[in-house]
Amino acid sequence: MSTEDNSRTRLIQAGIRLFGEHGYKATTTRMLADEAQANIGSIAYHFENKNGLYLAAAHYIAGAIRERLGLSQLPALPTDRKEARKLLETIVRRMAYTFASDVECRQWLLMVMREQVHPSEAFDILQQQGFGVVQVILSSLIATLTERKADDPLVTIEVHTLIGQMVFFLIGREPLLRRLGLETLDTDILKMIEDAVASHLRLYDSPA
Repeated sequence: MSTEDNSRTRLIQAGIRLFGEHGYKATTTRMLADEAQANIGSIAYHFENKNGLYLAAAHYIAGAIRERLGLSQLPALPTDRKEARKLLETIVRRMAYTFASDVECRQWLLMVMREQVHPSEAFDILQQQGFGVVQVILSSLIATLTERKADDPLVTIEVHTLIGQMVFFLIGREPLLRRLGLETLDTDILKMIEDAVASHLRLYDSPA
């Protein structure tokens, strides 16, 4: 990675941390530059201004979510029930594992949550390029399994519910660790989490 690319990446990572912790308005360009150990002029060079850096951070998170879930390239969505069920479980297991174990995901959490509460232009980026892509794919698969249309409100609600189960392993990670008496989630526990979420997919083993 070139020095220029490294500076840009450091600024995005600093932005994710500081925007999440302090919010957009309270985060200054000086804070961002100091956190990234970069020249303050590099913000204008790479992003034009603070807002450009904020949107770049949203683009980064959206792309990283898709990469983590193996969805950087959209998969061919099967219309066969058996293949749809298989792909659904693959994505769900990957999502449960990622949200429970990925350290970088935890760094994104505060910024993403702020956008959920007070949506801005960055919310549209996160939704259209990240979470919304995942929702569309899951909706298509569940529609195939339930013999409904992908835009059926019930399918939308089921997708929202399914994703919520997995997201809670990210949001509620610390309470889970305390209840289990652990400092970190080991391989065995992560497998249990995958299995627990995947077991709920039995709902789709026959049409509704």
